[in-house]
Amino acid sequence: MISIDNQELFQKYYQKEYDFNTTSLTSKEVNKIKRFVKEKRVDYAIAPIGEKVFEWILEQDPNLKFELVDFESEKIDGMLYIPSSGSDKAYIILNSNKALINQIFTALHEYYHYIADYTEVKKKPYICNFSELTSVNEKRASRFAAEFLLPEDALKNEINFYARNVNMQVKDLSFEDYATICIFLTLKYRMPLKAVIYRLFEERYIKDVALYIEEYDFIKDVLQQLKIFEKQVEALYSSENIYLEVDNFIHKKMKTVYMAGYASREEIIRDAEKLNLDLDKVQEFFEDISNEDEDEDDLEVIDFIQKHWGNEE
Repeated sequence: MISIDNQELFQKYYQKEYDFNTTSLTSKEVNKIKRFVKEKRVDYAIAPIGEKVFEWILEQDPNLKFELVDFESEKIDGMLYIPSSGSDKAYIILNSNKALINQIFTALHEYYHYIADYTEVKKKPYICNFSELTSVNEKRASRFAAEFLLPEDALKNEINFYARNVNMQVKDLSFEDYATICIFLTLKYRMPLKAVIYRLFEERYIKDVALYIEEYDFIKDVLQQLKIFEKQVEALYSSENIYLEVDNFIHKKMKTVYMAGYASREEIIRDAEKLNLDLDKVQEFFEDISNEDEDEDDLEVIDFIQKHWGNEE
């Protein structure tokens, strides 16, 4: 762990608010990012990764660590911190006051800087000031994060799935249809709603992105008032990040042992009790294992959202 007590120093180098609109990138740059994402995402293919991204990033390089910092300024999302010039070690700093869903995106944005810009920025001591890089680097990092959380093929599959189940052609989907899709994808892929809207725009499913941004607060209100998904939404928009807690990695290892058939559920729970671990978290991991009825669950989510358009109180 590192000790960060110089708020003034860090605020000088904070990561600017992320620009989700990356349509100014050239097709060559976008294609390169898409190939890069496929290469990095190989174990997940097009499946949602969401909160698992923290563990995934830590598995990529033992020299990279996370640090949650209680920043006074709400302007700070995150940054890449290198303790000393030329160091092989680096820290992805996340603002612990930001919602989990934003921390997920920030982690991938900064990870891109680590793998794409590290050779240059590690020559500088202390904090890597990305404001000195051209803005295109920030757009590349944001596009990487968005593509990684919601790959092009996954987005295409989800929209075709929706269109089939409402008996419509993709070209005929309305504002309400795409707003429903945005909410659904935010919940399933754990990506900020605004980033989802821009993913649809980037892949040319919607043309008038300004309309969706104008109605952003309304769409988000619908998302946050869906009572059936209250716990899920609450977790995503809470700043609590249990996925970077030390105990959580023990839970993950237990799940791996269970999946490999080395221990039964009862044995896992018994061991967790002996270690005084949070049994609710252990149970949550077991609940995540089965995805057999995923399509039916997706339909249920979409149907529920559609029924609640215009019913906000």
